[in-house]
Amino acid sequence: MTILKGTTENFFTLIKEGITLVYFSNPENEECQTTRIHLEALEKNIGKAIKVIEINGKKEKNVVKRFPVDVLPTLILFKNGKIVKSKIGGQPKSQLTQFVSPFI
Repeated sequence: MTILKGTTENFFTLIKEGITLVYFSNPENEECQTTRIHLEALEKNIGKAIKVIEINGKKEKNVVKRFPVDVLPTLILFKNGKIVKSKIGGQPKSQLTQFVSPFI
């Protein structure tokens, strides 16, 4: 499984069912790039238990404005379309693992 690209058109369908980790990012930002690398490594361990979606915060403003996203990167964990918890700023792999571990 890979990190899915979220858009205004598909976002709410993607988060509707199951556990979904949404990564709001700015691909031009170094902190966002580093966090994405950690997410790619983490994703190999979580398999199908959690979907991972990336939202480009600069392009998908209609999605971003609907959630508490003031800083990029921001991570929001959804369960069946509802926010469970969130984390602001770049995260090392160890903290990302701790963030999602209750849902694996």
